[in-house]
Amino acid sequence: MGLRRTWGAAAGAVALVLLPGFPAAAGQGDPTPPENIGANASGTPSASPDTAPARNSAPSDSALPEEPAVPPTPVPAGGDDDARGFTPADADDYWTPERMRTAKPVEEQEAKHFPAPTRTGRAASRPFEGLPVVGTFFWNDGTGTGRFCGGTVVKSPGKNIVMSAGHCFDDQDARKNLAFVPQYDDGKKPHGSFTVKPGRIYVDKRYLSKGPDAAADLDFNFLQLEPRGGKNVEDVVGGAELMINAGYDHDPVRLIGYPANQKRPLDCTDKTVRYDSTDPGIPGSFLRIACDRYSGGASGGPFLVKRGNGWGVIGVIGGWKTGGDKDDISYSSYLDGDAKALYDDAVNNRQPAGRGVLGKAETWQHADVMAGGYFTDGNPGTWDYSDLIVRWSDGELTLYRGAGEESDNFDKEIRITAPNGIWKNAVTVAAGDFTGADRDDLIVRWVDGELTLYPDVDEKGFHGEVQLQKPNDLWKHATSITGGRYTSGNKWTDDLLVRWSDGEVTLYTDVNRDGFHGEKKLAAPNGTWKHASTITSGDFTGNDQHDLMVRWADGELTLYKDIDQNGFHGEVQVKKPNRLWTHATILGAGDYTENHHPDDLLVRWSDGELSMYPDADETGLNREITLVYPPA
Repeated sequence: MGLRRTWGAAAGAVALVLLPGFPAAAGQGDPTPPENIGANASGTPSASPDTAPARNSAPSDSALPEEPAVPPTPVPAGGDDDARGFTPADADDYWTPERMRTAKPVEEQEAKHFPAPTRTGRAASRPFEGLPVVGTFFWNDGTGTGRFCGGTVVKSPGKNIVMSAGHCFDDQDARKNLAFVPQYDDGKKPHGSFTVKPGRIYVDKRYLSKGPDAAADLDFNFLQLEPRGGKNVEDVVGGAELMINAGYDHDPVRLIGYPANQKRPLDCTDKTVRYDSTDPGIPGSFLRIACDRYSGGASGGPFLVKRGNGWGVIGVIGGWKTGGDKDDISYSSYLDGDAKALYDDAVNNRQPAGRGVLGKAETWQHADVMAGGYFTDGNPGTWDYSDLIVRWSDGELTLYRGAGEESDNFDKEIRITAPNGIWKNAVTVAAGDFTGADRDDLIVRWVDGELTLYPDVDEKGFHGEVQLQKPNDLWKHATSITGGRYTSGNKWTDDLLVRWSDGEVTLYTDVNRDGFHGEKKLAAPNGTWKHASTITSGDFTGNDQHDLMVRWADGELTLYKDIDQNGFHGEVQVKKPNRLWTHATILGAGDYTENHHPDDLLVRWSDGELSMYPDADETGLNREITLVYPPA
């Protein structure tokens, strides 16, 4: 295995917990388990532990939480700081003139330092009031910094498509507070704000995988906007015609952009010519135009030609060196069949290109259990990222190898077990290093109350099993389990936290092949914890002691910090109660990003969307990456 953090390395797993009012996924059922579920699962003999938990009475069925009959509305009434709950009214309120004026270019542009212009024949630019079809995207990145990039409304059947540069949205980050402001002009929003439809940012997958240099000829993208007041953006401001394979040489061409050092949009008219890159690291042919003062921040601005009484788009500022390395020469990728194919995906509401090997939301609607842990060798690079195990509704068990953000987070899909009747009965699963072998194991609670330990799970499958609890009535009431490092006696993630159906929360310490070696009641039976819908563990506070993330039935998300054998040590409300997060069906966590810490939160939503919130901590979820887009 590659390098990884030894202390607090593994992240927990999450049970299937259906949303109130939602039916189980097709094929789930509630079959009667076969005899000796654990033994049959891998074909290896079972062993009984010497030590059993002290709790010896099962909660009554009346202890189960009540469930409302009607599912909640998915969008919060007052908006939310997640993209899918951000309304045009929220955008109008949030994006004040001051916030828009102080927003910065995307990082690729912010880092540029343009040399002094050397070309004497460049065309002059002038500030102006802007065009209605051209505007600016605003959003907050993972640090809370305001960012912006240009965009142009293009004609479409749904009248809701905006074109921009691929490098403006190349990290597939859903972004907080993402909005489009047509004809933005020095803090003014003459047509109001339009929000982006969740999960509908279309960037060519080759651009995402190869990056802005190797795929510079694909530096364009399309976004779908939500209506505002019942009207689509094209109804309000019109649209430009998207011109495909229109050639390189045009005269005149109008270039509009929003450089960071200008308060108002810039307007310039010149001609475009073909530029064939001589840099083997940035291959391709591009449009080039010579207009002065288009420095960092102009990305996404359109190359426009006259089309009847309106305009046609032949390019957007980007492409070669994400738009150029001098402020008096700008570039665009050539809009050919690749641009048309991406536009068609947006127009037809197809699912955008996904990340890695995860597939589509229609499949992920059947993901019943997730467990993050270190299960594989050979992860890309020198760091051993967490992997993800998924139990599907048909009983298949799949392992996704972690690969980091540069490799789309997951790069390999491995089937551990084919669809089968036995694993349909795996109700809840926890990952942790319970055997101390520096490779994570699985603990499974079966529908008949059996508890089974599978040591050293890897890409080759299971390597034996240990029966921690025989089938029994007590453990049928273990609603959720999650593994982590909750004690300071050793470095292993070998503690098991259990939420029971009557609301009791119990910590079992130093779990191994021999069973349980300590029990701590963290919460006595109570009405509050009955409503803990789904839980996961991770080191969200960064001190190698695991924390617990809880999503409650009312949509509240709470972080319990540094849980140990002495109990809870404070809580942080990450999300207030809201209708949106009642649809967070399953939580998971692991080390999936570049800070090499198991603090990345995974959420499988009720529609099959899969989101990752990297570097989640007590200050909040910070940013969102869409791993699997919602269905069309």
